[in-house]
Amino acid sequence: MTGKASAGRRFARGMLVTGLMLSQVAWAAGPNLCQGISTDLNDHPMPLNPRPQKGVPFQDPRFHTRVVRITDVQVETGKAGVRKPMYPTVAAWNADESLMILYQTAGLSGSGLPSQHLLYDGKTYRFRQVLEISPSDLEHIYWDAKDPDVLYYPSIAHVGGKAAAQLIRYTVSTGAKEVLADFPECAAEGKLGFGHPKYMAWNGTALGLRCTLGSNRGARTTFFDLATRKAGDWVEDRNGGGLQVAPSGKLAVRGSDIIDLSRGMTPVRRMKGKWDEHATLAPLANGHDAQVSSQFDVKPFGNIVVENLNTGEVKVVIGPDKGHGYPRTGSHVSTVAWRAPGWVAVSMVGKLQGEKFFDQEIALANINTGVVCRVAHHHSSGRAGPQKYWAEPQVVISPSGDRMLFSSDWHGSPNVDTYVIELPIRQKDR
Repeated sequence: MTGKASAGRRFARGMLVTGLMLSQVAWAAGPNLCQGISTDLNDHPMPLNPRPQKGVPFQDPRFHTRVVRITDVQVETGKAGVRKPMYPTVAAWNADESLMILYQTAGLSGSGLPSQHLLYDGKTYRFRQVLEISPSDLEHIYWDAKDPDVLYYPSIAHVGGKAAAQLIRYTVSTGAKEVLADFPECAAEGKLGFGHPKYMAWNGTALGLRCTLGSNRGARTTFFDLATRKAGDWVEDRNGGGLQVAPSGKLAVRGSDIIDLSRGMTPVRRMKGKWDEHATLAPLANGHDAQVSSQFDVKPFGNIVVENLNTGEVKVVIGPDKGHGYPRTGSHVSTVAWRAPGWVAVSMVGKLQGEKFFDQEIALANINTGVVCRVAHHHSSGRAGPQKYWAEPQVVISPSGDRMLFSSDWHGSPNVDTYVIELPIRQKDR
């Protein structure tokens, strides 16, 4: 790795760029996932229902979706702790939704519950096994968007008594770990990761990597071509976000910089919105890539703000411009609905009483049509609760878009568990 590589260097012709330009995200008009769900802006105060039992479906009293609690960490382990999705930008389900990953930790309870990644059946929600993997960060696991048996993660392993920074391709059915690449400079004192993860190219061609070098030597970032198994030029990463490859595999973002990967690592423009708000990437119906984020400090404000990375056009889907008021706090957006592109989910904490619209709510929206529906109350205290960060609801949408996971401490419990929302359209199709 050449840590001082110039940002202006070009990629070797015929090598890295080839794999990136093979295909775009397939787009097909799908069903209206908001069918049968409230799209109004009336106040629907959150009821103070008792915490539901694991595995017993209930109907959300205000929005009439089906919700199932799928974990009970206290009963299952005998300890206080957390079982939750990894992060809104990181898919929990695999490509065909047959499997699902949750993360377990003691959180702030001090119970000694081990930190592990847990594999579940993606349809029945039954626990299957502890995953024997060691990603460098709990959120740094990417399911392959096409192969349901494959995931990728960066790891600091020990080989021959020495630290080794590796990108791993893991086959779930066999437990086989294939080293796609070694990065020696990241190993001894530093760390190899995905940066602030925003997933990978939806056509499976590339993902971003970030290497911290240790000893106050800074950090470098690049993209990794999965077809050629080669990294591009490493450039300085000053903001900590790393390089994040957009769904098309053609563009990437590095902080506020937008990168055209066919032209090297030199930025072609800068984003208008703040990149370091809770943000992720998604495809638009016209084939362009977009950042989808919550924006509190840069206009236009909103809980869902969409910025076209190709043109710079910005539009609000949920925000004051649409009559929704100033964005609710504790907002996270999830866009990993690979089989229903355009549909995104957002969880909002807002005021804990949940008396006004969008407070304590999870909503679903289409970033192309602008339709918005309200799907459930999440009943979580977020950072105001005893588990603080771990109790943020952090919704994760499924590849098909008709299910959403969220975590909740259910009004301030010391335990955080996972719940799944099943939309009416899913029940209709069963």
